[in-house]
Amino acid sequence: MKHESIIVVYDSCQAIAEEIAGMLGAETVSVQSMNNRYVENSQSFVLAVEYQEDGQLTPHWQYAFQTFCSANLSGKTFAVFVALGKNHDYGVSKKLCSGLKQSKAHIVGEQPNATSPIWNLDKWVCSISPNL
Repeated sequence: MKHESIIVVYDSCQAIAEEIAGMLGAETVSVQSMNNRYVENSQSFVLAVEYQEDGQLTPHWQYAFQTFCSANLSGKTFAVFVALGKNHDYGVSKKLCSGLKQSKAHIVGEQPNATSPIWNLDKWVCSISPNL
């Protein structure tokens, strides 16, 4: 696997992930494929997090966050947004970012509700891109 600078990780929102990746010159990776090698070989991550109807993370995202948080993320940069799941608990989003920070990750953008009518993907990507 070659060294990648930015990885956009998604579950079922592949179209959004590909749009972001196109803006950033990044690679998209399905959350089901996320493993320690991607974490080690990448410097920046955009996480398009999804929740189930009950407001909890999908099983794939639960596993991915265990993978991220068990690694030393020093020097790694993350932007996190919630792509789907209107009924999620904002505390879960805060907990995820807190877990990444405890593993030494640098968070450059956190958008807890990308389904909000005032949220704009283009503006968000422009705001995070200088820091990725």
